Amino acid sequence: MLTKVAESTFTAPLVDNSHEIRAIGTHSSTMTLYEDEGSYQIEWYIPALDEVYHIGLIFEGTTLVDYDGLYDLPKEAIALVRQAGFIVPEDF
Repeated sequence: MLTKVAESTFTAPLVDNSHEIRAIGTHSSTMTLYEDEGSYQIEWYIPALDEVYHIGLIFEGTTLVDYDGLYDLPKEAIALVRQAGFIVPEDF
């Protein structure tokens, strides 16, 4: 069962770097951190683009060690994970 851990709404310039880096404008979006039986994920909703991204998070204890779902982990995702009390090393 998904449990909401933290949430952040922000407006930022977004870049699509799935195939090539290209600016896609400044948009409001919401990132929600969920926990499900010890697994964590971020759901990133961008209403103006009707897009939802899922970022899987892998921890060792309370330290983030890896992620899956996007090429780069957005700084807003890093801030959200830290806000929830987790450690995110500087190399992310």
